[in-house]
Amino acid sequence: MLAELQQVSKHYDHPVLKEISLTIHRGDSIAIVGPSGSGKSTLLNILGTLDRPSSGRVILNGEAVELLDDNQLAWIRNRFIGFVFQRHYLLPQLTLLENILLPVLPEKDRSVVKVAEHRASRLLGRVGLIDRMTHLPGELSVGECQRAAVVRALINKPGLLLADEPTGSLDEEHASALGRLLTELNLEEEIGMVVVTHSMELARGMKEVYRLHSGRLEKLEEA
Repeated sequence: MLAELQQVSKHYDHPVLKEISLTIHRGDSIAIVGPSGSGKSTLLNILGTLDRPSSGRVILNGEAVELLDDNQLAWIRNRFIGFVFQRHYLLPQLTLLENILLPVLPEKDRSVVKVAEHRASRLLGRVGLIDRMTHLPGELSVGECQRAAVVRALINKPGLLLADEPTGSLDEEHASALGRLLTELNLEEEIGMVVVTHSMELARGMKEVYRLHSGRLEKLEEA
């Protein structure tokens, strides 16, 4: 088991999530759909330790999140979880390769960085960007930048990939291509993947689809 939500609830001035339970194993691909404002991003942020639940437990890599200190949480976010957002958030002054290697720059062991460089080259080739690795983000298309963001999320070999509306800023053609890429990499890398999306086309590519509505998570038998 990579991750588990146990009866997780979240309240602000009103209930957003209500006693949600979800288990994620290696190789799983899960889509979460639902109307805007239903709490999909909140759920993903709690799973990624960017937010804390009001009640319930989050288990990541066998550890109860509420028992971890800030340094342990930072390690979990950097080494165990890969994040992909609607915007790619590549730094404009860095090349594509430098952006992808950002998660490993704090490493003092140069051999770790060298391994990451080889992995980056392999993954860039896998997503069709090997000839763009020295380009700046401003010299690339939105679709190319989003593919690079996926590679950056995978550079540390995370167990869990979390994607929040990853195709939301793309046109239909590039959205379909990125959706196929995510499902292929999910199988090749044997990672657990949770994707929050408005796109039913992207959701149908996942093994399981859940709908978040009125704070409750329900599994859809047919998407």
